[in-house]
Amino acid sequence: MSLLKALKTVRVASASSTSAYSAASNRGLGHRRSLLFLMAVFFLLWIVAPLLLPEVAYMMYWPTAPLRYLGVFVHEMGHGLASLVSGGSFHWFQMDLGGGVAITSGGAQSLVLLGGLLGPAVFGSLLLIASTRMEKLLLPYLVLILFFGSGTYYMLKPLMLGGANDALLAQWHVSHLLALLLPVSMIAALLFLLRMPDSLQRLVLQLLGIVMCYAAFSDTSYIFRYEALPNGMYSDARVFASLFLPFSAQSIPWLVFVFFALLIACLNFALLALGVTRALKAPGLTSGK
Repeated sequence: MSLLKALKTVRVASASSTSAYSAASNRGLGHRRSLLFLMAVFFLLWIVAPLLLPEVAYMMYWPTAPLRYLGVFVHEMGHGLASLVSGGSFHWFQMDLGGGVAITSGGAQSLVLLGGLLGPAVFGSLLLIASTRMEKLLLPYLVLILFFGSGTYYMLKPLMLGGANDALLAQWHVSHLLALLLPVSMIAALLFLLRMPDSLQRLVLQLLGIVMCYAAFSDTSYIFRYEALPNGMYSDARVFASLFLPFSAQSIPWLVFVFFALLIACLNFALLALGVTRALKAPGLTSGK
């Protein structure tokens, strides 16, 4: 009897283990096609079209504008958070139709620049992995809500600073507060999605992850623009390159700039590839010995 009982226990345990493995595998398999589809669509929209089909890219600019501004938001927050992590200050950041700018001081300049150039891809890669490999999505959604909540605070921060003549406030205008629609609507949408089916939550997580991974390519001013920007500043990649060479950002040779721009682009693609491959890999069960 005891042997029969033991065999039944083994069968139940085996069935439970198989069921758990099947559920884990289905969780990954159910969203692989959507992930590959999103990756292909944004590759065509933000990389291929501007290079080979500029007319199509122009037509698609405004339909995809909200996602582009999401990329701007994450890019500027990357600068600010990198400044805080490296011992500097994050005063605030602002966004308008022309893009965005993070107002920081101190910290390690190389890390602050990389926070905007690579930070979004790091965050996006983690979201892609979570979209298929986490059983419950409450944690990544709470992290996103905290992220957009922090962004809202830093966009409102100029209102909390005293002294209208403060040099830091010289380039700020109340019209920048219109951009608050982005983080506030994102927080509301994420809270709403927590009540939605698991499949929709995973799809949205993948969309956000892909947008963040491609954020560096959604605007040429981040990496590939060699000329000065309309505000007289230079692209992050050009400034980053000047940190390691005996050239200023204004005088850095074009070929040297191209080398650093391609290096940063390759690192962004590598982070995207890491997130996608880890997300596509079927989750399994590890057995202890």
